[in-house]
Formats: sequence, structure tokens, C-alpha cells
Amino acid sequence: MDRWACVARLGGIGDNLIAASTLRPLKRMGYKVEVITSSMAQAVYLHNPFIDKLTVKEDGDIPGGPEWQKWFVARAKEYDLFANLSHTCEVRHSCQVGGTQFWARPEYRRKLCAGSFLETVHDVVGVPYDFGPLYFCSEEEKEVALSAKNASIKGDFICWIISGTRIDKIHPYAPYIIARVIKEMGIPILLMGVGTKQHELAEAIRNDVTAHNSSRDGLHVIVSHEGLPEEKRWGVRPSLNLVMQANLVVAPDTGPAWAVAMEPIPKVIMVSHASVENVTKHWVNTITLHADPNEVPCWPCHRLHDDISTCVAGKDKASSACMENISVDMVLEAIDKQWKARKQVTGNVVRLADVG
Repeated sequence: MDRWACVARLGGIGDNLIAASTLRPLKRMGYKVEVITSSMAQAVYLHNPFIDKLTVKEDGDIPGGPEWQKWFVARAKEYDLFANLSHTCEVRHSCQVGGTQFWARPEYRRKLCAGSFLETVHDVVGVPYDFGPLYFCSEEEKEVALSAKNASIKGDFICWIISGTRIDKIHPYAPYIIARVIKEMGIPILLMGVGTKQHELAEAIRNDVTAHNSSRDGLHVIVSHEGLPEEKRWGVRPSLNLVMQANLVVAPDTGPAWAVAMEPIPKVIMVSHASVENVTKHWVNTITLHADPNEVPCWPCHRLHDDISTCVAGKDKASSACMENISVDMVLEAIDKQWKARKQVTGNVVRLADVG
């Protein structure tokens, strides 16, 4: 008789890609594997060879309040192994403004929130630290992504993820850095993001690059937002498939970056409220940049900031001090090193991994 394991994870793209790390070891332990997720994140699991059943829940399908946890407890009885991974990162490794820990001493918060996101989900499920690729695209998807790339970008390119969802997940000097990379290094850059706010940031970057370089040549933008007709919006999978074809990925701690976390593609990741241990421990071919705690003593704060009022702002008052402390030279040096390292990577291949 088959043994069934179920992993439940409601939340965003990055949250679910982290949860996906547990599926490989479950499969190797002999389980049939079901994943319960939200409609907004289901796309990240398509073509994952370690999933036997994908269950998608819409808003309202699971009761709220005290009944929320009871729903998962009831479902757990249907499986030989069940793990609800919701809240593993945003509660275990971060503090929310409504919680007492948010206002605790920084030293206590760092002790409380220490550890690796990946290790935590493996510990919750009870599987070995068997880390590998988190996102899988098909041959057809790869061809579509390559066609989209070749239609506008000739040759190798950097994919720059514009920002995350919070105030501390954007580098304030990104426009200047991007302009210099294009002009001085001759490297094309693809800006990628989603939503109205990131569209506005992309427009600002485009204007700054044009002003600095007297041209927008070498800068490409893909940002899906409500102002675009539906047929021109990029979905989750087309966007992630294109990230997978990049020769270097530069990003804050965001969902799209997690898609390539365990890929050989060189990466430059800038962390803000979270620690290096939280985010990029176990990542492959990654340079992680962070603030100097001697200059920014609040880093890492492990706080989920809803707005700048609870964050230590940088000089421009619109970004976090920890991101601002990652200097232009630091980013340029890391990009130069990783761009040269790309020659050691033969290119990303479609990986429908052996599940044995």
C-alpha cells in the first residue's frame, strides 16, 4: 500500500519555492507526495517531478480565525506524514509588528530568528538536508523563454529583480549601478518585476539610465502590472522561465531569486532584514552582500516592516539603511566577479530530475 505525505504551504512565490525543497527527500523516502497551496503560488509546482498530487485552495476555501489551524489538523489524519509549512519563515525567522518579539532587544531577536529557511522547513517535515533545484521548467517552456530572450536580447545578459514586497528590499542606488554596468561593462540587463509599484520603479530606472548613458540601449524591462492589457502581462512561469535563462541574477531576497537558488547560474543577492544564514546558506554559486553591522548596528533586524516608520531609514529616507550600506562598489565588484564566473557554467538545462 502506498504511503502518502502531504506538505501544505499557503503564501507567496518564495515561500512555496522554499517549501518545495522538502519534496525531493520525501520522494526518496518512498512517499507519494501531495502539495496543498494557494492559487497565487500553484504555478511554481508545475513540472515538479516529486509531486504526485497538487491541491489548490482559493481564498475562502479554508476557514479563518481559530478554525484555520483546525482545518489542517483534520486534514493531517488523512496522511501517513503531514506538515503545514505556513508561517515557517515569516514567524519562525522574522518578527511581525503586532508581536512582542518585534520590539525586543536586537540581540534577542537575532538569537530567536537565527537559522536557515531551508533547514527549518526540512526540520518541520522531518527529512534530511537533501537540497537541490527548487523550480523545474519543461523543454517547451525553455524554448519559449529562449525565443523571448533572443527576440530582444542578443547574447548573455543579467536579470535584475527590481525589488521585493517590502521597503527594505530595494537597493536605492540600483539605477546608477545598472547604468554603469551597461555602459562600462557592456552587459545587457533585463529588469524584472510585477505590480504597479515595481512598474513605477522600472520607469524611474529607465529614465535614470537614459539620462546617465544618453541612451536606454542595453536595458530591457519586463514588469507585469494592471495597466497592461491581459495579453501583454507575463505570468509567474514565463517570468521564472526567463530568469532561468539568465547568465547572472542580481536581486534582493525575493521569490524569483529563490527559483535559481540551487542552480549553477551565478547570483549576487542583497539581504536586508534577514541574515545571510537565513537566506543564502546552501545556495549555489552565490555572492551575498549585506550591511556592515559596525556601520548599521540594527542589521539584521529580523523585522517585517510594513512601512519605513519601523525601519532605520537611509539618507534618502525612502529606503532602508541596511540596503543603502551595500555600496555601489561592492555591488559592481560582485557583479564583475560573477560575470566572469559565468564562463564556467555551461548554461541552464531543463532538469526533470531522477526521483529515485
